Amino acid sequence: MSLKKRSLPFPTAAADNGGPPADLALRERAYQALLNKLAAGELPPHSIVSEQSLAAELGMSRTPVREAIRRLVHEGLMEQLPRYGTRVREVSRRDLVELYELREALEPYAAAKVAGNLAPEELARLEGLVNEVRRVADELKHSGGNALSGPLLNRFLSADLGFHLLLLQAADNARLLDIVSQTRLLARIFAARRQAHDTIVLDETHRYHRVVLDAIKRGHGEQAAAAMRDHIGASKRRALDHFDSRAAVLATGTPRGMSPDLVAEFQRIEAERGTAPKKPATPRRAHKSTNKPAGKAKSRSR
Repeated sequence: MSLKKRSLPFPTAAADNGGPPADLALRERAYQALLNKLAAGELPPHSIVSEQSLAAELGMSRTPVREAIRRLVHEGLMEQLPRYGTRVREVSRRDLVELYELREALEPYAAAKVAGNLAPEELARLEGLVNEVRRVADELKHSGGNALSGPLLNRFLSADLGFHLLLLQAADNARLLDIVSQTRLLARIFAARRQAHDTIVLDETHRYHRVVLDAIKRGHGEQAAAAMRDHIGASKRRALDHFDSRAAVLATGTPRGMSPDLVAEFQRIEAERGTAPKKPATPRRAHKSTNKPAGKAKSRSR
């Protein structure tokens, strides 16, 4: 069993059958560039995508960019709006749950299948990715930063995603790889968008990857599957907590862009000043007035 090299940090879907090779290469380059922008938060939810601006930035014509955008619309990452153009799509909580449930069902199977069946060079590649996550975590701690950004974030995303994709490739099931790689991409773009990758997340990722890899080395398929299942479950809970926290912040009227750790303090200040948003009072049912003087009620005669 062998691991075939694949571009990272994001998987490349099957190329179209039509068109000359040069056109396919440009369309694929435009597609990968847009994926990276989505994952890095450079194209946030609800932002309008400009073919002309992207083409100029990538140094190509608008045609391959347009094809890449159509592909992203088909995959559910963007949506077409009449009179406005193309917009980055916002995910629902249901979407997020379904994506992670699919990963929970498929990735543990792949981890169990490859346990005890990998060549030394394949294990060495996986070991290198596990160690890279550890190095990134250490560099973040030494830098005094709170969360990853820029090149350091890209290194973590490449090592994290690469670890999962290489295991899937080793399972030697092309359809499984295509399904999960696309699912993982969607989950990262939608769920992890602007979710902080701090030392807690990095340490947790490294710990799970280490447990999975050690079980695979020993040939313990059930342990590898269980560790992978726990890993994805922990990621799902963190992603959903972030989603719910963000939804709660927006519901309170807190300004967009404020980190969750500052929300409570912001709301306390507003409450002290009496400026906190209040729920509208429930309107009372109006009673129809008879406009009749007291004591003048008309008696019914039989």
